[in-house]
Amino acid sequence: MHAAISAVDDTDRALVHALQLAPRASWERLGPVLGARPDTLARRWERMTGAGEAWISGLGLRTGNQSPCMAWVEVTCAAGTAPAVGAALVGDPHTLGVQHTTGARDLLAFVAVPNLHTLYRYLSFRVQRIPGVGATRSSMVTAVHSAPDRWRLDQLSPLQIDQLTGRTRRSTSSAALAGPAPSNMTEEDRPLVLALASDARRSVASLARETGMSESTVRRRLGRLEAGQGLRYSCAMASGVSGWPVSATLWAEVPEHEVADCAAAAIGLRETRTCMSVSGPWNFMISARLRTIAELAHYTSDLSRRLPAMRVTDSAVALHVRKSEAQELDQEGRRVRTVLPDIWTEPTRAA
Repeated sequence: MHAAISAVDDTDRALVHALQLAPRASWERLGPVLGARPDTLARRWERMTGAGEAWISGLGLRTGNQSPCMAWVEVTCAAGTAPAVGAALVGDPHTLGVQHTTGARDLLAFVAVPNLHTLYRYLSFRVQRIPGVGATRSSMVTAVHSAPDRWRLDQLSPLQIDQLTGRTRRSTSSAALAGPAPSNMTEEDRPLVLALASDARRSVASLARETGMSESTVRRRLGRLEAGQGLRYSCAMASGVSGWPVSATLWAEVPEHEVADCAAAAIGLRETRTCMSVSGPWNFMISARLRTIAELAHYTSDLSRRLPAMRVTDSAVALHVRKSEAQELDQEGRRVRTVLPDIWTEPTRAA
């Protein structure tokens, strides 16, 4: 049972920020950077994770060397059925995010599957057959310019950030941003990846016991997947205690030849959490974390000033984020449970 009053303070937020930068770093490594004893950091993390106020998840959704087929799905529901429809979608492994929103749709879901045919089956034989669903509209993700795991809190100093990342500020503007070529994810890797979905700080020994692999095999596979970005870690904090409680989504039109420049400018804004090119009525989609609802107007205005070629066509505020990156959340944004993101399962089994 979650406590009614949270004990989270700025030191806890600094710890989460540090783990966003170095998710599997030891407490001994984090201690000098944060000015705290390793055992103190471990106790703080155990308290937050136990209360659902913070967590680190692992996601690896590739199929071989192919990225997953991803889509944003807008769902319109019959009156009074949106909570039940949302609950049904939250339980599906293929739907990684679900939120009740303002605007023309009742629900906005983020779906990931191995290929287009699986997406067709999931939408046609699962989503559209949930009682209460009136209509759906899908927008395929054609490019991910910034993913949720790159969004950071703002508790650490530039020096602390450099200590954890092992790089200078100048290196972020160099070709180093491109990173290594994506690595393949084999079927044999999937049990390891799924074992990290609820807790990406699990020890190698624990992962070896669960997957039946040797510890050396686990280390080798983790190293390969991490180096090739086939496995991404995401450290998150409950929105109600993070200082950034409001989630908003914007849709926009951008000239195709200016998409890259617009994406770079949008990512440069502190509030931007994700930025994607999509198919459908509009070709650009941005999600943001805000401190207050009133900041949405300022954020949209800032985007328009920086991106004169972009025309914002629609926006929505999340009334309740029920699921994010495979984690089911309560109304305060605290984690309730992990829904195993086994996107390779047959979609009709969820029916």
